[in-house]
Amino acid sequence: MPREYILVNGPETQLQRFAMKMLSIADSPSLLVVALAITGLVLMPVLPAAAQQGDPDTTASGGGEFPEGWSARVDGDGSLDEVVFKEMGEGLHATTGPAAVFYNPEWTHSGDYEVSASLTQTTEPEHPEAYGITIGGSDLSGSDQAYSYFLVRKTGEYFIATRDGEERNVIVNWTDHEALNEQDEDGRQTNVLGVEVEGDDVIFKVNGTEVDRRQRGEILTDGLFGFRINHRLDVHIDDLKR
Repeated sequence: MPREYILVNGPETQLQRFAMKMLSIADSPSLLVVALAITGLVLMPVLPAAAQQGDPDTTASGGGEFPEGWSARVDGDGSLDEVVFKEMGEGLHATTGPAAVFYNPEWTHSGDYEVSASLTQTTEPEHPEAYGITIGGSDLSGSDQAYSYFLVRKTGEYFIATRDGEERNVIVNWTDHEALNEQDEDGRQTNVLGVEVEGDDVIFKVNGTEVDRRQRGEILTDGLFGFRINHRLDVHIDDLKR
């Protein structure tokens, strides 16, 4: 079966690219030896995403039931039974196996508006997993899912992107900002994330401080307000303004 390889220790020349092609189709030891001799580089096979991460999804115990009106869009081949989303105190609480977007069809906005929520990562994740709010959501149960999302992670960085079907458009890649609270020694992290849509501007705020401003044409704004919680996280949501 054909294999994929990646270079580990340097850029590839035109000759090495040819050798890489040989490696991908080589079906005998002799061809592999010739290709490796040409590259003169250390190579390794490309593994499936889960194997590269060493951090596969889990199943959150007690999943599949949601407060009235709520549902979720689970990433990949995950199911609703693998995530927990429930009312807790005066807020909401999410525990994920796979990553998911949680939404309520009644939480819809258009025109100018402002939304915010306080999100608390309650336990330290193995990796810097992201969580935050979504706006402009549509068709979240169908094949044409679309939304914009504003996320943070334990390192004190934020991220802005849009999802349109299978395509993701990164607006702002992971960026640190002094307004963000980082994870503390107990693994907890709390930040208030907000988005204000005003005229042609979309303003992203953390703990009341503007961290980014984008043109409305870059961001999906009309639609559902909700939450995106990446995999294997436990996040409490309160102080909601919608």
